[in-house]
Amino acid sequence: MEYYFRKTRTMVTEREIMLNVQGIIVPLLTPLATPETIDEAATRRLVDHVIAGGVRGIFILGSTGEGPALSGEAQRAFIRTCVDAVDGRVPLLAGISGASAVDSARLGKFAAEAGADAVVAAPPCYLPPDEDEQVAFYRYLAKEVPLPLFVYNMPSLTRVSLQLSALERILAIPGVAGYKDSSGDLAAFRAVLERFGSRPDLSLLVGPDELTGEAVMLGADGGVNGGANLNPRLFADLYEAAKRKDAAKVAELQARVVEQGKLYGTPVTTAGVIRAMKREAARMGLCRNVLAVPALPLQ
Repeated sequence: MEYYFRKTRTMVTEREIMLNVQGIIVPLLTPLATPETIDEAATRRLVDHVIAGGVRGIFILGSTGEGPALSGEAQRAFIRTCVDAVDGRVPLLAGISGASAVDSARLGKFAAEAGADAVVAAPPCYLPPDEDEQVAFYRYLAKEVPLPLFVYNMPSLTRVSLQLSALERILAIPGVAGYKDSSGDLAAFRAVLERFGSRPDLSLLVGPDELTGEAVMLGADGGVNGGANLNPRLFADLYEAAKRKDAAKVAELQARVVEQGKLYGTPVTTAGVIRAMKREAARMGLCRNVLAVPALPLQ
């Protein structure tokens, strides 16, 4: 195994010893029966599909999973369903991002009680925090939530960009286990790798599909790649080639990733990617082509 995780489940208030994930962590689509309810059967089907395809972790309720668009009831139902469906086969990371730090902490506590392995949080949206407030936010979550905490940089959606000066302070907080960068700025992520790559207690992960091969060859621990919902084996093979530093194979597989990305249309937007993925996943028989309110599916 190229990831390991050790868990203590006797008390949900006891902090996990360590969580280190490597490889492809899929930001799972959220299969919906209606725009407001979880499709449990499709969730199990999709989970089995990505694990069989070689992913090394599953991240739910992120951007690709429409997490912030779901009701609290649906978020909790999806966490319960995924914990049961994954059944400890790979680490399960639950997204808790939103506009309210208190609500994020409450969802994180629920995820711990339900049996998730870690939580992932972007800075609060709508009222953008400054650097001191960003640090205070992650200190608050690390104190309140009894699970490893992954920091999520998604400036295109949160309108908050986590800078290296803030990460110096945030990644030093006890309980912070990793960093997911979805900024698309490879130069900035390279600086993060240079500064924190020697720490074995941190997982440093890149978000954009098209940057994964190069980022892993630079030292990233893996990719959080939406395209792995559709073709997990492609991304798993890309990761393995990048770890071997097989540049020719990486170039071949990365070209296939770019080709798959044409499904998303132009210009590429988060909403457009989700719509295209749901339509393609429905065509593959993995889930229904249903999105959370008020998003409308592609036909």
